[in-house]
Order: sequence, then C-alpha cells, then structure tokens
Amino acid sequence: MKVLIVGLGLMGGAYAYRLSNKGYTVYGSDINMDSIDYALEKRFIVNGSVNPEEFIKDVDLIVLAIYPKAILNFIQRYKEYFHEGQIITDICGVKSDFVSQAYKLSKPAEYCSHHPMAGREKIGIEYSTECVFGGANFLITPTEDVSEDTINALKQLGIDLGFKRISVMDIEKHNRMIGFTSQLTHAIAVSLVNSDHDSDTKYYIGDSYRDLTRIAMINEDLWSELFLENRKYLLEHIASFEFELDLLKMALYREDKEALCELFRSSTKIRKEMEK
Repeated sequence: MKVLIVGLGLMGGAYAYRLSNKGYTVYGSDINMDSIDYALEKRFIVNGSVNPEEFIKDVDLIVLAIYPKAILNFIQRYKEYFHEGQIITDICGVKSDFVSQAYKLSKPAEYCSHHPMAGREKIGIEYSTECVFGGANFLITPTEDVSEDTINALKQLGIDLGFKRISVMDIEKHNRMIGFTSQLTHAIAVSLVNSDHDSDTKYYIGDSYRDLTRIAMINEDLWSELFLENRKYLLEHIASFEFELDLLKMALYREDKEALCELFRSSTKIRKEMEK
C-alpha cells in the first residue's frame, strides 16, 4: 500500500517509521524541510516534499498528522487531487464538527477519522521511534456513511502499526471518553506541577511523581486546541474529579481513617478491573 503522511512530527514520524518497516511505500510532507530530510535520512519515507500534491494522486491512504484546525484547510486546498478508492484519515485527539465536514469535502475519496492512544511527551520526529504502540488502544471513529471496507482498512492499519486493541465507536462517545482518559489526566498533571512552589522538589521526587507528571511536559499549541475543542466534556470530568478530591479532603479534615480506606479500596478495585 502507498501512504502519504502529512505532518512529520512525533506521531507522523512514528507512523512513517513503523509502516515503512511493515513494507508500506511511505511518502511524507511537512512545512519543515528539516523534518523531511530527517525522515529521508532514516528511511522512514521513500520521498518527501513540502508540496503534498506531488504524491496525493498516487497514494491509497493519506494520514493527516496535523493540528485539528489545519485539517479542513488541507482538504479544501488539495481536494482536486483526491480520487475514488482513496482513504483519508486523521490522528486528531478530538473529533469535533470537522469530521463530518471532512467526509463531505473529501469526495470522491472516503474520509474516516481515528485516534492512536499513544505518544510521548517530547516533540519532534527525532523522538518518533520512542513512541510505544504495543499495548496501546487504536480508536476508529467513522461517520455513519463510512463503508465497511474503509473501516476494515483502518483496522488493518492499526494492526500493522502494532496496537493491541482496536475499537470502533461513534464520535460523541470518543470525545466523552477521551475527555476523561486523556485530557483530564493531562489537566491533573499540569495542575500538579504548577502547584509546586518549592525550588528543591526535584531532589525529593520518586516514581509516583515521575509517573504522574511525565505528561505535564506538553505541546502547548496542540493541547490548548484539544482542550478547547472538547471543553464540554472536559469541564464535566474536572467537576467529577473535584468532587472525588473533596471526599478525600473531608476525610482528612475529619481524621476519618475508615473513609480514607474506603476510597482506597474503591480505587484499587476499579483499577484492577482495567487490567483484565
């Protein structure tokens, strides 16, 4: 299969690297020529250009690894090159109104969005081989008109990339779940790090702090877009988290050990269920 990766950053580079190793013919496009040169040097891609129209007509699959607000701009600019039988997808962390618009604008190609639940806190293609897809979730979010053939092609993409679990879900469920499992966790990590006002903290941290705060090193431009696009669900999840934190805080105020133990037993039980 011939694939064009648009956006050779951390995730776009990771896709190019893994798909090339699986025998795909991968082309790359990016506004940064240094990223293209890196991908060529490392043999992530067979050819690359800042002008994606050089490859669009010849590929079976286009993966848009770009910011949410850039997706419709790309489709509108290059839709004259799309052709029947071609699949266009994005890896965006939030599936807002752009997905249904993209489906309509992409004809005669077929648009189907997906979300790889993996990544790294670092930025740039030079860190792309560090992205761990094994054991991660791959979410496909089709609009109601997307064909089974296209969905199956994306399932195969997830398999070839090395993802453990592949799921198909509607866009609303995706955004609600991602607001909790991804965006809330990033919000907590950011808030935890920003609440630290002791310059000596780094001398006292252990694994728990490192594990909780790794994702606080965050791409501010991308994640501010993601938060704002999904603010409805994220605000609901923040309110729910605040309620649970207040339960713990009140148990401390009251010196209520049994209440604390019950909260800990509950969290342990729920977390264990996720391992099954």
